[in-house]
Amino acid sequence: MQTVTVGTKFQIVIPKEVRKKIKGLEPGTKVNISTYDNKTISVEPNLKSWVERTYGMMKDAWKDIDPVAEIEKSRDEWEEKVKEIEKGLKRT
Repeated sequence: MQTVTVGTKFQIVIPKEVRKKIKGLEPGTKVNISTYDNKTISVEPNLKSWVERTYGMMKDAWKDIDPVAEIEKSRDEWEEKVKEIEKGLKRT
């Protein structure tokens, strides 16, 4: 545990060692402050939304793949399955 001093404007500086450990914490990051009781507080980075955090993470997954061709392939597979099911329904 590290000790910091509360300034005259009730500001604190997060120690460098702690800043390094907190993922997503950088200058300008909003933080959430919570109290658990009259002695304990929690400071957590208010990270971006899930959409903002995950945007672009799968860009390499589709590398060298034509998405239109993949959709057409899936569509053709489903149409074949539907035909098989319809044939099975006509028999009963």
